[in-house]
Amino acid sequence: MIRRRPARLTLVILGADLVMAGVVLAQLPRTQPDRPQMPQIQTLSQGKDDEDLRFYTGKIVSHNGKYVLDAESPRGPYLLDDQERAKRYEGKHVRVIGVLEVASNTLRVRNIEEASG
Repeated sequence: MIRRRPARLTLVILGADLVMAGVVLAQLPRTQPDRPQMPQIQTLSQGKDDEDLRFYTGKIVSHNGKYVLDAESPRGPYLLDDQERAKRYEGKHVRVIGVLEVASNTLRVRNIEEASG
């Protein structure tokens, strides 16, 4: 009986340590390994803290009833938030200036223009 008490105490301490380790791990930030980071494209300007205007080039195509920018990028194709403007450039190679919403992979379009050459 004397030997069981220290063993029980050890188990209680180990159990408490495991609970604390779980609490610590739950508070660590999580990364998103599903898609590699997009290579930096040219940054135009930064207005608000959350805005990062960049150039994106590719071809505008219809995908599942929505217009997207089919770009040579590990993150593409990008859904375009301005569907009316995108419709005018369907099938054309364009340069889009916009802000990428990473969570939805959507470009908030500021401007679309046909790419030269």
